Amino acid sequence: MHPFAQWRRRAIRLGPFNFLKFAFGLYRFPPGQPLDAAVQGELLRELHRDYPTLTQIPGGAMFTEPQKGRVLIVDPTKLELTEMNTPSVSAAVDRMYDDLRKIVPVLHVVPPFRIKVEGAGTIQAMEGLDPVGVLKSYAPPRPSWSELVGRCAFAGLRYVFASDDGAQHDVHVEPLFAQPDKFFLTITNAAGPQGSMSLEEAIALARLEAEVIERLSDRIVNDIVSA
Repeated sequence: MHPFAQWRRRAIRLGPFNFLKFAFGLYRFPPGQPLDAAVQGELLRELHRDYPTLTQIPGGAMFTEPQKGRVLIVDPTKLELTEMNTPSVSAAVDRMYDDLRKIVPVLHVVPPFRIKVEGAGTIQAMEGLDPVGVLKSYAPPRPSWSELVGRCAFAGLRYVFASDDGAQHDVHVEPLFAQPDKFFLTITNAAGPQGSMSLEEAIALARLEAEVIERLSDRIVNDIVSA
């Protein structure tokens, strides 16, 4: 069979990567001060249209928009924005940028910005492909382990990649328990210690990482299935 035909046959057994969660964080080093009532009030004035609910947390505040699956956490160590089940990660990053342009001046956060990006999502298995069986076959448990603790119900994989600039990508692959015909992946990127020297640079990195998460997820699962 022609290599392209082989690839196409494998590819149609898998759907594309679908984001369930995208999170972007600016980490503060050294940590800032706990949010006092005045700062929380100023943030609420800036954000109330997009985040109507405020919940106090230790040292900070959590702003939420439950109907749209949006969460913003502000505390002395970080500014973290999360969107769940967003149909467009690119549009989600645009919204996060708009939010950060309001928040950063209020908190007087200055560069370098230390970045963490996390994506989680699924890949649909088709044509009877079983993610549980695929992963157990790819990383089979030893019989001696089962003798100690019982039958292995499923297997998961973890990979940690480190680049020369100090960045790390932490990748988890496992079956989705609620829907066992899907692979579930989480990829977390902690950028290098040098950080980003502007908010625009940080957002550009978030856009790039969204693409990397999608491409790497597709590549890893395709390679595992075809092994």
